Amino acid sequence: CHDDKRNEFIMSDGSENLHFLNMESFEEIRRIPIVRKNGQRARNINELEYVNGRVLANVWYEDVILVINPETGLCESEYDMSTLWPQQERRKYGADVLNGISVSKEDGVLYITGKKWNRMFKVYL
Repeated sequence: CHDDKRNEFIMSDGSENLHFLNMESFEEIRRIPIVRKNGQRARNINELEYVNGRVLANVWYEDVILVINPETGLCESEYDMSTLWPQQERRKYGADVLNGISVSKEDGVLYITGKKWNRMFKVYL
């Protein structure tokens, strides 16, 4: 994802870290570990979006979206998305994990989908 104010790319490599890259050289400027609300380091960070000064990330193989402070790496919120399309139901259709986050122009609105999902959900945060 991209932080317009700091002019940085923010990336994940699936580890517990967010990587911040210079937009021109693509050199890593800094890296911070992500700490979940339970105090544990986040693992398997996947899709990233930048919204209102925060990084949104889904966790691979969990139906969760994290709201991460990019300065501290602390998760300020964790949204449970498991009731959008429960795993038992979506497996009937060959659908897999939640991993799609799209930002809307509408304030506080996201679109959520996943691997092989035949649907998308409009979510109000």
